[in-house]
Amino acid sequence: MKRSIKSVFNKKNKKKIICLTSYSYNYTKIIDDLVDVVLVGDSMSNVLYGMDSTRTIDDQIMINHATAVKKAAEKSLVFFDLPYNKDFSESNTVKRVLSIIKKTSCDGVKIEGNTELEDVIKYLKKKKVPVMAHLGLQPQKFSSTKKFKIYGKKKEDLNKIISDSLCLEKAGAVSILLEGMLTKIAKQVTTVLAIPTIGIGASEFCDGQILVSEDMLGMYGNNHPKFVKRYDDLSKNIKIAVKKYSKEVNNSKFPNKKFRYD
Repeated sequence: MKRSIKSVFNKKNKKKIICLTSYSYNYTKIIDDLVDVVLVGDSMSNVLYGMDSTRTIDDQIMINHATAVKKAAEKSLVFFDLPYNKDFSESNTVKRVLSIIKKTSCDGVKIEGNTELEDVIKYLKKKKVPVMAHLGLQPQKFSSTKKFKIYGKKKEDLNKIISDSLCLEKAGAVSILLEGMLTKIAKQVTTVLAIPTIGIGASEFCDGQILVSEDMLGMYGNNHPKFVKRYDDLSKNIKIAVKKYSKEVNNSKFPNKKFRYD
């Protein structure tokens, strides 16, 4: 059965919300019935396109990937990251979100930003577009992943993020993603909100978790953030398979009679 916004985001204090990223049809097919939310993240800029910033993904690239993911998702909800744009005005932001939703049929959008998103979220709620807000470390604010800083080390950070999160909750956000922050900050934000928090590098106290699939599956060897637990080592397994394939080709063991047309 297809998950609904209500069934997923009403899980607060009941059951954890499971989320992962995906950018392709085939991978989405694999994880579809195992997760609640698939995020077509702008992290594809790093893990697919080899860029050092998430700012390089534009709306058309997002549309291409989100369309493929949504086509494969029969059970999970599909949210997409609103790509970075220099024009962050309310009118342009709303226009872009509605355009991508129309072209992809995604179930919702994740938007990085603070209280400046209040009116955007209110308007999108009227248009029945679910919004996942994104607070804490916001990658689109940085030109390079090397410049990322953990959120919550300044005295004013706690009061600000609580104020921002309550504002966005009141505006109509269905959830708030908390990224790269001190445990005590994430825990307090999760406690004060009625809507669920989704954590990435924000402790186990959030109502749900998300990871970049390529990180979680070990596609980069040992090169991954501190908060990532590797549940497999696909980079190692892929190398083993390719070496075996190469050896069999060189030894004329592949293709053999089983794999040819006589």
